[in-house]
This record gives sequence, structure tokens and C-alpha cells, in this order.
Amino acid sequence: MSRVITVRGRGRRAAAAAVGAGVLALAGVTGTAAIAGAAPINGARPAAAPKWHIIKSVKTDFSGQFTAVVATGKSTGWAFDGNGESGVKATAWRENDTTWTKVAFPSVTNEEVVAAGADSPNDVWAFTQNFSGASRVLRWNGSRWSPVKSFSAPIGNATVLSSHAVWVYGWPPVTGTPTLGVWFYNGKTWTHVSKTIAGGSALSNKNVWGYTATSVEHWNGAKWTATSVKKLLPATDPHGLNNPSVAGIVALSASNVYALGSGDTQDEGGPLVVLHFNGRGWTKVASGQFGAGPGPQVSSDGAGGLWLPMDGPVGGTSFLVHYAAGKLTKATLPVSAPQITIGAVGRIPGTAAQLAGGFTHKAGDRGTGVVAVLLRYG
Repeated sequence: MSRVITVRGRGRRAAAAAVGAGVLALAGVTGTAAIAGAAPINGARPAAAPKWHIIKSVKTDFSGQFTAVVATGKSTGWAFDGNGESGVKATAWRENDTTWTKVAFPSVTNEEVVAAGADSPNDVWAFTQNFSGASRVLRWNGSRWSPVKSFSAPIGNATVLSSHAVWVYGWPPVTGTPTLGVWFYNGKTWTHVSKTIAGGSALSNKNVWGYTATSVEHWNGAKWTATSVKKLLPATDPHGLNNPSVAGIVALSASNVYALGSGDTQDEGGPLVVLHFNGRGWTKVASGQFGAGPGPQVSSDGAGGLWLPMDGPVGGTSFLVHYAAGKLTKATLPVSAPQITIGAVGRIPGTAAQLAGGFTHKAGDRGTGVVAVLLRYG
């Protein structure tokens, strides 16, 4: 089962530039780090600390970028390339026993995959957004991809609980832009659950979290209940140079829910705040300045931490940030931060490992020397 939270990507339209939504990934440091100078015990060396490394590179053009990933097993999964630029179609890559192969994918021009989820290796879902503002849902049945639903407004993110429990969330309301709201698929029909809720993360059909600009929202199967978190967000600039708002949410359990807030400061973006719900109330547990964002997808490692792709301002540096125990730390990547942008992260089921997607590029210029890359943590 995979949960996805999507926010903002390099090829995203201006209408969606306010905030997006999808899956969070958390990761604590696992494994045993080697101690310098220590002798092996019984001839065995301590396990190396986990780290990020590139596992696949695809050199295309300026549009090359892995925008969504989903792991369906320890050595199986999917990744989707293409950022929705003019004239570009999304492509799908399938992992089988650590080998990545391009698979026929019925994409249309100017389309990118903004989120992905899976119930099993033979039940995988891709959620797209088009430059025109339209969006689609596509499904892999074990042998081929097929479109299953089209919308006239943009998809922001989605949660796949099972083949008969799929939640789709639209972008937050933007002036002059159609709003999708929240939709639920029961395996046969699609139902419009809300007109205004943005972003989301579902634990079950009666336990779903969403958000609006300054509130978190909870669905109990019958109605949405809003709780304001405005006081926990970054302060409003008296000169009107920022737009503090909730930018993402993920539910790990009924008493363990995270919301991400951004100051959305003009030019540099941020600051980021991490809010936590313990089953009784919301508190701010961390904050830091990492540029714009959070980025398209975040994912849980099951250890109480968060992996947060932070998209930098235009022409600026972006980061992959790790949240754990009240602290935010920039991840060490195999390519220096000015030359790599991570847009999607997902936990590999049954492990503490992570799968991530993005692209490398010339420092300070994300349109030059672009290579789409997949990374693994572990």
C-alpha cells in the first residue's frame, strides 16, 4: 500500500504554483555506523551507515525529470519521467529485480505524473496533470497501463489504500482556476466528497486528512471538521511579502499526523514548519529555512521521521531535508546541492530504504545539462 502527498514541481503551472499536495516519507538513520579505528568483531565488519546513491540515469533534454515514484516491493517499483513542458509526454519506467525498463505508457502531450500509488505490483496507479489544467488517472493491471478517469481541474496528489479505495485531491483554490476538490473511488464509481479541501492523506475511508490555506481538515466518513493552525504557521510579513499557509499533510496513524507549512516568502520561499497531531492537538515541532517547498512528494520510513524534498526558488538551490526528533537536516546526496533537484520520495515497503526521483543539472541553471535520475537510500 502506498500513500502519496504531492506539492510543487519544476514543470508545474502557475495556476498550481500556490500549493500542492501528496505522500510523506520519513526516515531515521538505520544500520550501524562503522567506528573509526575499531577492529572487526569476530572478523565481521560493522554495517555501513545508509546513504543516498544514484541507481538510474536517463539523459533526455530540459524536460527530463522523474516527477513521481512508487515502490511496490523490495526490488520492484515504478518511476515517471517528464515535467509537462510544451510538446512533452510522460514516460513510465518499471523496476524488476533492480533492473529499470521503459514501459509503454498512454501519456498525452504536455502531461506529467504528479503522484503515484500502489496496492500491489499488479495494481499501480498514476495521477497526471496537464499544461491545460486537465488531469487523468491511469492504472497498471499487471500487463498494461490504461486511463480510468479524467478531470477538468488539476490533481494535486492521491492516496491508494486498495483497488477499491482510492482518494484523489485537487490543488488549493486559485483565483480563476477550476478546483477539483476531493474524489473517492470505491472500485466501481467515483464520488465527489468535497469542493474545497486541498491536499490529503487517508488512513481509511473514514479517517482522511486534508487542508485549506490555514486549517487542517478531518473526514470521519460523514463530514469534514476544520481546525485552524494559523498561529502555528510562519508569521505574516507586515509588507505583504509572504503568504503563510499549509502546504501538505500526511497521516501515519490516528495519533501521528504531520502537516507542513510554508511562509511562502517572496523570492526565497519558506520558512518551512513541521506541525504534529498526537491524537489530541496540534503543535509545531520543527522549523527551518530551506527555500521554497515542500516539494512534490514526501514519504514515511516508519521510524518517526520525514524526508522532505524542498524545491528552491527559480534558479536557486533545492534540498532534500530529513526531519527526525524535532530537527531538520539537509541530506547528503551523491551530487552537490546546486546541481541536483529531488522532487519525489517514497518508502520501499517492509524496509527503511527509500526511492527518490529528480534530475541533475548545471549549477544555478535547471534547464542546462539535465539528466533524470533515480536514487535509493539504504
